[in-house]
Amino acid sequence: MGYLLLIPEFIILWAARQYFDACYLTEKYEKNHPDWTRAHSFFLIMGGFTLHKGKKPVQVLEAKDLEELSEAGKIQWPTITKEEIADRSKGDYLSKTIVLFQTTWFVVQCIARGAYGLTVTELEVVTLAFASLTGVIYFLWLDKPLDVHCSIPIHLLDGSLGKIEEVVDSEEEEDSEEEEDSEEKEDSEEEVSEEEEVSEEEEVSEEEETDPQIIPSPNIYEELRPEGVENMIASPGPLPTTSIQVDASTPNLVPTRLQQFRAFIRNTCKKKGTLSGLRYVFISFPLKRFWGGLQDMWGCHNLGDKILRVPTFYSPDSPHCVHPDVLRLLPCKSAPVGVATCVAIVFGVIHCIPWSFHFATLEERWVWRISAIFVLGVPLPWALHLPYLHTLSENNNSIWMDLCFCFMALIFFTMDFLYIIARMILLVLPFVALRALPPGAYVQLNWISFLPHI
Repeated sequence: MGYLLLIPEFIILWAARQYFDACYLTEKYEKNHPDWTRAHSFFLIMGGFTLHKGKKPVQVLEAKDLEELSEAGKIQWPTITKEEIADRSKGDYLSKTIVLFQTTWFVVQCIARGAYGLTVTELEVVTLAFASLTGVIYFLWLDKPLDVHCSIPIHLLDGSLGKIEEVVDSEEEEDSEEEEDSEEKEDSEEEVSEEEEVSEEEEVSEEEETDPQIIPSPNIYEELRPEGVENMIASPGPLPTTSIQVDASTPNLVPTRLQQFRAFIRNTCKKKGTLSGLRYVFISFPLKRFWGGLQDMWGCHNLGDKILRVPTFYSPDSPHCVHPDVLRLLPCKSAPVGVATCVAIVFGVIHCIPWSFHFATLEERWVWRISAIFVLGVPLPWALHLPYLHTLSENNNSIWMDLCFCFMALIFFTMDFLYIIARMILLVLPFVALRALPPGAYVQLNWISFLPHI
């Protein structure tokens, strides 16, 4: 939701990537599997199929793994139907139709108010812009299941020795070897510690025999201690730790988000210092997560370090082709970037509609105009230069290439920062403008007057 409010073009880019990937996989698999539909492709992209070895899940099946293992006879092709996938989804055509009907009705009202010369507020224009985004996202994700929690297990056939099985077996052997090595180390350490304790006891006994000034044991002081002094010399309590304190009477107690956040702050401040830790927690870490999400929307096409789930902004790496004669000539990632750029330009044009609207002050009008121009003008050069930036990041073999990449990255970072500032202004300013609306904003449309003879 935050990305959609601040940088909606990247959400469109991610949705377009998944849409073109689903179309490509459907076109590829429906030849040999007639029951395969676009819903199956979306379900595969979402990580809906998990490879199992016996009762143990191994990893999420990607498109390439599903194809390779099926051709090698290691697994059976999934036999789930489109209706079964729709049954797992939390959304159906009725709910989508209601949302689209409400959105369309709002758009019709805005058009009718403008046609009859009634006032359209800035808040309605911003809502109209987001309504256009909603229509595009619903079109791209029309066949995508919603909020599926459980994947479908795909079991390895008996006697199959695939690469994944060998990896699992090697991992299990490594784990067993590590456990044996750790047990041997612990046994050796225990033997060494026992020998050291025995040698220390012998040394202490020899010192007691030779040294005439023997330090008395604490029991002697306990006998000589007066009453009431034990409270003054009580042993101090345990020092506070950075870990979350959990009551022993309630086992398996899951810490809350607030407790996890406090523990994260304490551990970070302990490692980096108080000021550096607070700066990292409240500034560097959120920015890192934010820009990391944008990077994943652009090019996350592998699982990375995740095994049993796909990343949030994941989509497999495919040529993004729908029709063999039209889009086959386009390079990789051109179709999603083109769709996102066109939607971004339309989004900026809609924000330019209130160019001559009523504003409470002249400063607010010019702030709106400058922000709308920036939202309209940034996506096109950003989309044209983004492939070159991606190429420089992969082929930076010289110092000049590194300098060029850093210079372009700095420019794009500045553009993104200013774009986000402009988006925040266009989100806050409509609510500020509600304090001084013109009288025409309170006039309602009389829809009955459109009916004849009434």
